[in-house]
Amino acid sequence: MKKTNLGRRRFLGNMAGASLAASPLGMLLSMRNAMAADDYSNFSDYKALVCVFLHGGNDAINMMVPMETSAYAAYDNLRGSLAVNKNELLPLNGVSHGFHPSMPKLQGYFNEGKLALVSNVGNLIEPVTKQQYLDWEQNGGNGIKLPPELFSHNDQSFFWQTSYGATTSGSGVSSGWGGRIADLMAASNSNPYVPITITLDGHSPWETAAATSQLGLNYWDGVSGFEGLRKEDWPPWANDRNATWAQLLSQSGSSKNVLEKQIVEAIQRTRSRVTEVKAALARTWNQADNKDIFQTTYNSENDLAAQLRMVARMIYNHADLGQKRQIFAVSIGGWDTHGSQAGTHPQLLGALDEALDSFYQTLVEMGLQQQVTTFTSSEFGRTLGVNGDGTDHGWGTHLMVMGDAVAGQQIYGDPPVIELDSPDDIGNALLPRLATEQYGATLARWFGITEADLDLVFPNLGNFSSRNIGFMS
Repeated sequence: MKKTNLGRRRFLGNMAGASLAASPLGMLLSMRNAMAADDYSNFSDYKALVCVFLHGGNDAINMMVPMETSAYAAYDNLRGSLAVNKNELLPLNGVSHGFHPSMPKLQGYFNEGKLALVSNVGNLIEPVTKQQYLDWEQNGGNGIKLPPELFSHNDQSFFWQTSYGATTSGSGVSSGWGGRIADLMAASNSNPYVPITITLDGHSPWETAAATSQLGLNYWDGVSGFEGLRKEDWPPWANDRNATWAQLLSQSGSSKNVLEKQIVEAIQRTRSRVTEVKAALARTWNQADNKDIFQTTYNSENDLAAQLRMVARMIYNHADLGQKRQIFAVSIGGWDTHGSQAGTHPQLLGALDEALDSFYQTLVEMGLQQQVTTFTSSEFGRTLGVNGDGTDHGWGTHLMVMGDAVAGQQIYGDPPVIELDSPDDIGNALLPRLATEQYGATLARWFGITEADLDLVFPNLGNFSSRNIGFMS
């Protein structure tokens, strides 16, 4: 299988933490967390959330295809050369849709009740009807609130992860909804050095928080060392750099310089963090075989599988690391299929299918398939129609949630009609019927966030009548 990755961007994941500035909401969360620290400090169980972000906008219309005769005919007519052959679709028990033929493992999990589909989800601030959107478009933006710059990768990716309508530049927003969950739940974990949020997706806006920091790992060895650069890669720098750190640390007790003391404390915390993580990962590595201790096979050419393998190694160590709650961010790029979609999209879906299968089988090895929930996300879907050999930026999309705590073998939300001028079409794009905040709140509730705190995590949730989509048992 062709390797799918984000290139050297993954190198940015090799960091020990992230700094951020506090926003008004961030300060409110910090105050709320301080006032109610005991609320989340007494968990007797372990749970983890794993967010798989599909960078670029997945064409979910070809991932989950209607199989009922008239619905498929409408889809086939609209999709033309990109339509998946009906005879090749993988049937899903109890529903009138099928998976793309590149997803046999995920078909099995759905049919076993371990995977659910959530239909036509998208970024929304408040519920919007088709007529309201068309009026808004015609009148230049009057009457309803919409996420800014619809169909823009950066803006919609940022909105999905933070629930705020601005890019990071000048927005003042300092937290994502994963990070806000982390701020509230930090007291559940006893280890002061290893944070609740862990990313293999570089610096994750979704995990950015006001009070907690995210731990960045790479997928090949987790953390290479405190300096972040391996000595064998950078021999001219290594010795001098290490000597400088040692000299600075040796003077920390006598220094009266406040900034120097803060730097020393940050270095010491980071070194302790790296030491803890390296020791934990060593417990999952068999030196004799030069591989991890898991029996499950992972495809070394699959970038997402490699990330999830590292996630599994951290999950294995959750008890030794004093963690009752963990939040992970991983990703796979390449989903912006404006062209050559017939060749690219099946490969991406196959890589996703393979990686999620290996990860689930590893959870079974550890006996943690009930405690870990994996879910997909993407900044938006694709257009209903095609542009020749690809699709363009859309809005609503279909998402998947996987794990034994999922109320699977169901499609949540009403599947849209894949037809131009249908009630779901606002101009060659699907109008979302479920908000990303409703999706996130359903996951957060299972994770242990109280009903009262959901509104702190999801600032627009109160605009929607349903706060629980129902896909978590």
